Amino acid sequence: MSRISRFLKHLDLPLLGKELIEQAARKRTYAIRVVYATILFLMTTLFFYEVLSVASASPLAVLGRGKDMVSILVGVQFAGVYLFMPAMTCGVLTQEKERASLQLLFLTRLGPWAILFEKLLGRLVPMLGFLLLSLPLLAFAYTLGGVTQKMLWTGVWMLTLAAIEMGSLAILCSAFCRTTVGSFMATYVLAFLMFFGPYFLFMILMIVGMLLDIRPDQFLEGVFGAGSQGVFFMALFPFFGPPIFFADTLLPGVMGHVALAVHSVLILGVSGGFLLLARRFLVTRAFLPQNNVLLRAFKSFDSPRRARAAVPAVTTGRAVVCTDDALLPANEPIVWRETSKRMLGNWRYIFRVLLFIEIPTILFCGLLVWVEVYSRQYNNMAGEIVMMLSFPMLFLMWMLAVLVVSVKSASLIAGERSHQTLDVLTTTPLTGREIVLQKMRGVRRIIAVTAVPFSTVFLFKAWRLATIHGLNDWRERDFNPRVYLVGQALAMAILLPLVAWLSLLIGLKVRTQGRAIMGAMAAIVAWCVAPLIFIVIPLSILFPHFGTDRPFEAMIELASLLSPATAVFMNEFGALKEFKIGPWVTIVVNFVMYGALLFWIRRVCLTNADRWLGRLEGGDTAVEKGLSLRRLRSWLNGLTGTSSEGAEAIEERTETGEEQEAPGKLAEGEAIRDLPAV
Repeated sequence: MSRISRFLKHLDLPLLGKELIEQAARKRTYAIRVVYATILFLMTTLFFYEVLSVASASPLAVLGRGKDMVSILVGVQFAGVYLFMPAMTCGVLTQEKERASLQLLFLTRLGPWAILFEKLLGRLVPMLGFLLLSLPLLAFAYTLGGVTQKMLWTGVWMLTLAAIEMGSLAILCSAFCRTTVGSFMATYVLAFLMFFGPYFLFMILMIVGMLLDIRPDQFLEGVFGAGSQGVFFMALFPFFGPPIFFADTLLPGVMGHVALAVHSVLILGVSGGFLLLARRFLVTRAFLPQNNVLLRAFKSFDSPRRARAAVPAVTTGRAVVCTDDALLPANEPIVWRETSKRMLGNWRYIFRVLLFIEIPTILFCGLLVWVEVYSRQYNNMAGEIVMMLSFPMLFLMWMLAVLVVSVKSASLIAGERSHQTLDVLTTTPLTGREIVLQKMRGVRRIIAVTAVPFSTVFLFKAWRLATIHGLNDWRERDFNPRVYLVGQALAMAILLPLVAWLSLLIGLKVRTQGRAIMGAMAAIVAWCVAPLIFIVIPLSILFPHFGTDRPFEAMIELASLLSPATAVFMNEFGALKEFKIGPWVTIVVNFVMYGALLFWIRRVCLTNADRWLGRLEGGDTAVEKGLSLRRLRSWLNGLTGTSSEGAEAIEERTETGEEQEAPGKLAEGEAIRDLPAV
């Protein structure tokens, strides 16, 4: 009996229990579950409407349509896992580092593996709970028929694999990074590289092979025969579950049991590798000082010259030559504080960062131009591959840019609160407006750096298509370089600052850094997706024949512009000409609306900066200032026992606005007696 009790004692999971109890004690946990369930059921109901609409003609026509409904439902759940699982998990260890409580965990009997697994399970359990919310919808789809047990269990298994994969990656980044912001950004960037890196690499190999008269797809077909399509999908997305699931569901025979087993082994193997690396970094990187590796690498190139420049010329009477680090702030101390220890703080380093980003971008665009010319002369399939490369590249560039700008902006004020430095910052003789504007200066530099590769891609695409098709036939073609360049330039100039100020607004209102980042990302995703799902789709359902009614069609088109992603990606496809109001009017309406919204959000942040920063709101008149001072002195006199006569004298002098005596002198009756010892 004693052996059984000892065995059960070893199975105790105290850290997991603590995590789950804390989550269960928060009202936010249940609110998030209700919101998630509401959004899930509303989205699937709207998506199911088109599938179930055939029942209006014949009730039996809906039988066998459960397969489409399950595919939609699993796709929505995949999106939830990939978007929110990293955000839920990336701060489990960095928050312990920031609170200086990780060393307390090391003092317990828990080993590193126990800490990692219990932290991971503490986030997997809530995510699996979110996935279980879809069981009623799955049951309803299963009753309609067309759903095999293999398809159902494949969806459940692949969703579980996706949650384990993203949780393990986030745990690795949390163990490696020092801050929650760094872990958050590293998790999503590595996820993008894992999911879409093999796709871009294989497409580039396809292009190079075509230029050399080699076809990798034909090579795969010759080696693997009938299973070459499954191998092709595995080569494109080895670590990304949705393409594998949809290929197996919608294209029977493409993916077999062996392909699914190989994919599962890859995901579990990669997750195990992430946990091994996290185990190594958990102890070695537990107590890291603040250090910017890239900034230190940039400074290493300047060390000889900077050492010579640091020698003062005091003997000759000349001005002392100082290095960048020796320069003190002149008029903008917060700008100096925000930029002096970062890569984007010095224009020399900004130029190097731009070169690091711009040179690969130019080379990639040059390759696309070369392939486009080749495809027009010899092989049209190469042009299709160019389209399959250019649009996903721009999509990922937008996602990374929005991620960086949003995370940086949301953590400006929330990070100061988490590091307990906001109180010191608010004691400076600066207004809240000045503090916010100076904090945003670094974000403006990030947006400027981000705009350079975007401009390169836009200019290359406009030049490539205009040159190949001819410069004088814009009206006869789908692509108009003028519309394209103006639309994308306005998107960079308005939407990225709008993302920055919206994230700052959330960071001003939210207490902790992790919540601010998650709230900003959730708001941006909801803003891009919610209007299309909850406004455009219901309008299309209410007016199914809007194509024959011009006013209703224009109304639905304008409703689609409520999503900021609509104009950007329709412009990329050259589809703005399909709007009935015309491409130029669409651009003007879209960006005037978002420009006005940017102005309003910026004004709200600056107007309420003092209040949201936690400062006392001073009145504009002398009477209000005197009233606040009188209340403060009355409260202090009540604590220290000042006589009522002295208090009344102070109040009378404050109300009449008489000049106060010099510091150190107290009038009769104003002495504060019995001061408590400090």
